[in-house]
Amino acid sequence: MRMDRNTALREKFGSSYKWVAGFTVVLGLLTTIFSSTMVNVALTDIMATFQITQGSAQWMSTAFLCASSVAMLTTAWLMKRIGPRFTFLIAITSFIVGSLLGWFSESYEVLVVARLLQGTGAGFLQPLSMALVFLLFPANMRGRAMGLFGMGVVIGPAMGPVIGGIITDSMDWHTTFAVVIPLAFIAGCCGAYLLPDKDTDQKPGQFNFGSLVFIALSVGCLLTGLSNSQFYPFASFHVYPYLLISGISLLLFFLRDIKSAAPLVDLRMFKNLRVTSSAVIGALTTAGMFSSFYTIPLFARTVQSSSATDAGLLLLPAGLLLAFVFPIVGRLIDKMPAYRLILFGQTVFIVASIVISFSTKDTSYLFLAGWIIVGRIGLGFIMPSNSTFALSIVPPLMVPEASGALNFVRMLGGTIGVNLTALLITARTEHHTTIAISTAKDGILDAADNIQMLTNTFEDVFLISAFVFSLSLIPALYIAWAHKKEA
Repeated sequence: MRMDRNTALREKFGSSYKWVAGFTVVLGLLTTIFSSTMVNVALTDIMATFQITQGSAQWMSTAFLCASSVAMLTTAWLMKRIGPRFTFLIAITSFIVGSLLGWFSESYEVLVVARLLQGTGAGFLQPLSMALVFLLFPANMRGRAMGLFGMGVVIGPAMGPVIGGIITDSMDWHTTFAVVIPLAFIAGCCGAYLLPDKDTDQKPGQFNFGSLVFIALSVGCLLTGLSNSQFYPFASFHVYPYLLISGISLLLFFLRDIKSAAPLVDLRMFKNLRVTSSAVIGALTTAGMFSSFYTIPLFARTVQSSSATDAGLLLLPAGLLLAFVFPIVGRLIDKMPAYRLILFGQTVFIVASIVISFSTKDTSYLFLAGWIIVGRIGLGFIMPSNSTFALSIVPPLMVPEASGALNFVRMLGGTIGVNLTALLITARTEHHTTIAISTAKDGILDAADNIQMLTNTFEDVFLISAFVFSLSLIPALYIAWAHKKEA
């Protein structure tokens, strides 16, 4: 009798197979995250090329994150329907096609489409990676496994801006799309050979296409309305209809999924308030993380007049340090309650964000990079702890669905966070510009006035972001209370 492929892989690699397969999916994830942050430091060059505003340029980040968020909800069904291996290959193919399109793009509209395709591939990979890592490893090793997963999540944002900055300064921003293609191709080859096929015992059921349309429409209209609100009042026809459609679509999504025999998201898991609390923490944490990825390079380039390379280097030391923090936190997860690690990380990140808000044009690289390191250490405690905690309290058969749903909420939080951050930058810039003009001699701003105006703007943005993130302490304290009550 011919041995099936999954059994053959396990026999060939033995006990190391879980690490080999885990490394493969993390490599694919790392590739997509490289790209998601690499383009941020090139935003000013892209704005100059296509003569667009910062508000319009933000759609590149929004398109990537929006596509990622929606694609995450399809991963569980695809894993059951065609298996992890082919789901992985579809994701990598979508990402490569998007990268090629961005490399040769000659219009901003094509660039946004390229980011949509890249985001779709990344959206498949994140829950796939988390679910596989969680399912391949025994319970007493899941903390270390999630540490491996977390390394892929944070090394990409650390290295991406640096590589993107060097490429932007020495070559052309188009090349930031090309440089990830070889790595994506290697990840695809590894996945084709090493990842398991479909489990024959799993029945995929019918795909709920209607629910996917509703949630995609809701997310798309929400982000369009938020983006347009930078340029028009909320009462404008360019804003409130989109927000209204978003709310109605979200309501229809909930009504359809609750009544459906094959829901896109099994909403019953959120009846457990600990799962809901973990989802809220994930959303606010990702919002804080992506907001800092967006604002710190922008602050360095506009206020401190840094080059793209120098702006990217600000995030490098913190990301490299996290490569050491995540495995340590992974081991701690296996030995102590997750809520302690989450609360510690939240406190550290909030303090770091407040300190960074006092940065000015003359703030040294070491000071700014040092506090970014402190903040990233905080994230290093939160992310793997929260993910491991959430997936450990759902039944094993629901892990793929839970991974997709939790990653969707987390990425949606990051997407909305980036949009609100861009909106906040625009609003506070207008506010401080008005004040600066009213106090300037003859109502004309010189270079020093402009720098001070931008400094005040980013101080507000950093402080407000820290306040919003601090709301994540509420669900974390609930988890701590529930744990002690249960104990």
